[in-house]
Amino acid sequence: MKTNLQFFADPNPEPKPNDSNPNPDGKNPKPAGKTYTQDDIGKMMASKAKEVESNLRDDFEKELKQKEQEWLEKELKQKEQEWLEKGEKRASMNASEKAQADLEEQRQALKEQQDRLQEKLDEADRKDALAATKTVLTDQHIPAEFAEFISDVKEDVRNNNLDKFTNLFNKAVQEAVEKKVMGNQSPQNGGQQFNVSMTREDFAQMSLEEQTNLYRQKPDLYNKLK
Repeated sequence: MKTNLQFFADPNPEPKPNDSNPNPDGKNPKPAGKTYTQDDIGKMMASKAKEVESNLRDDFEKELKQKEQEWLEKELKQKEQEWLEKGEKRASMNASEKAQADLEEQRQALKEQQDRLQEKLDEADRKDALAATKTVLTDQHIPAEFAEFISDVKEDVRNNNLDKFTNLFNKAVQEAVEKKVMGNQSPQNGGQQFNVSMTREDFAQMSLEEQTNLYRQKPDLYNKLK
């Protein structure tokens, strides 16, 4: 039997499959999915939140408009019913009763107009009283902001409130000034010890006796404050 030596010498004409080839079918690999940064996620969340907020606002506005429409329709029906009842009532009236009803309506309209006018007058009186109270407080060197608490449209009540408040306020200021500007009593001279940091306001709150003692002890300070 003859042997074909060339068959053993030639390499295999068909290539062996390469196990390391990741794409044996020759197709390109699929690209990986898109990745998002933290900033991208934050933007998407903010956009979604804005969208939800907008939807909620729209729903709320629609519901509000619907409620308003329902209320208007209810009010209109009520008015229509009142007009119908009024018309039916008028239809059954004689001339005298109709005249009386017209007069009553005019009186009611006049009363409503007077009530509105009175409200405006009361508000004007309140503002005038408040302005007068502020003027008195300012003249007394008291902050005008206290006027809201003691003002009254009745002049006698307002004046009484002003008297009580100014007395209490001045007393409190006097006590504070005495603690600030007066020292301990001196047994040797019987006078007060005055602080050189006194202000003109402190000096104005002092009694005549205290000012005299200041003049005796510190004439330079006295002349400066006076």
